[in-house]
Amino acid sequence: MADIFFDVNSNIRAVGSIRRGADGNPQSLDASIADGDTIGFHCAGSGSLRFLGVDTPEKNFQLPDSQAHRRLDSEEWETYLTDPFLPHFGPYNLDADLIAHLRARIGTGTGINHRFHGNNAEQALIAHVQADMDALGQDPDTFGYFLSFSFEVFDSYGRFLAFINRNQPEAHIPGPRPFSYNERQLERGMALPFFIWPNIAPFRKESLLEAVFAPGTARQTAEASADLSRARNFVRQARANEMGVFNPADPLRLEAFEVRYLGRRELPSRAVIDLSRDDDVILQAQHYFRIPNAEDRLFIPPAFVPLFVMRGWRLEGWF
Repeated sequence: MADIFFDVNSNIRAVGSIRRGADGNPQSLDASIADGDTIGFHCAGSGSLRFLGVDTPEKNFQLPDSQAHRRLDSEEWETYLTDPFLPHFGPYNLDADLIAHLRARIGTGTGINHRFHGNNAEQALIAHVQADMDALGQDPDTFGYFLSFSFEVFDSYGRFLAFINRNQPEAHIPGPRPFSYNERQLERGMALPFFIWPNIAPFRKESLLEAVFAPGTARQTAEASADLSRARNFVRQARANEMGVFNPADPLRLEAFEVRYLGRRELPSRAVIDLSRDDDVILQAQHYFRIPNAEDRLFIPPAFVPLFVMRGWRLEGWF
């Protein structure tokens, strides 16, 4: 885990200069170079940051056999999501049970529904950031972000992966520091949780091997983590209050990661553990839907499944 500050207009794209001191001026080489393989630098450039632990509906995404992105409310996406399993779209070897689960939720209007919730999530985030600027008396030239990284720092698109909040050094000045934007989106029902091990909480201090919790302890481990427990409770409360993606008048029909793997015509790849149970089973990737509530799913990337098996977890289908 590491922390870093950014202003509102400058993320990173491999651009840096000599590290600056507290006065804002470049440090001497002696001060900025710690040893023969460590150098301090000042970041500048542009880029993107993907929130850890949450997943908001897509606004645009690529269609099968196309590199071009289309709006989710476009005619092309509407046609495809009416039934992506029709023969003329080609073979798609999803499990029959997963196809049945998806078919119960797709149909006319699925793309429009997804874009609608995507727009809502975007506007909610804009409102959060604007409210923070107002609360701090700042503008885009002076406002900054505070980032907390977990195990992975970049995703496959080169975006940062982090928990992000406004940069407010004093916890109670000018007012209580709010929760991260990741959590605020969950609290408002604008996002669904997307917990991918080991990137499940900031400020994790144990090693990767130590972070593999014992079989039969998933529920108690999740409840013992203050950050994870709070995020899960935000989702439960948003559902109970019928907010955002849980609005019964027009609930989100497909989860964002489902739209992505359908658009790519790929198979889900991450195994999953049920955080609501204290069993010892890791479900196969295509069986994630057997855990009905998103806040109860902990996705395990394929590279890390052997660590859990070594710890004593049983992979579904292997017993």
